[in-house]
Amino acid sequence: MADNTIVLIGLIIGLLFGMSGIATLFNFMNMAMEETAQQLAKIGAVSTLVLLVIAIILIVKIRIISSLIVGAIIGAVLNVLLEMNGIYIVNSIFEIIGENISI
Repeated sequence: MADNTIVLIGLIIGLLFGMSGIATLFNFMNMAMEETAQQLAKIGAVSTLVLLVIAIILIVKIRIISSLIVGAIIGAVLNVLLEMNGIYIVNSIFEIIGENISI
């Protein structure tokens, strides 16, 4: 029971730090979007649409990549902290997945 509580606390802390990191990255994206909008205001209508589509595609890609990076870092740190306390969550998850696949 104590192991489940520690895992739940780790999950909550990971989600909080992950959301904080993602919020920071979204702030950077917002600043980039504002700069892009200012540049697009100076250009003609047709090229504005093309550049806007390109900017949206790049922003979506950067958001996905940044979310993956933040999640990987938080997951690695939490995994190390849990293993230092003797909780091998990765092994437990693989065992659960293996049991469910063999059904």
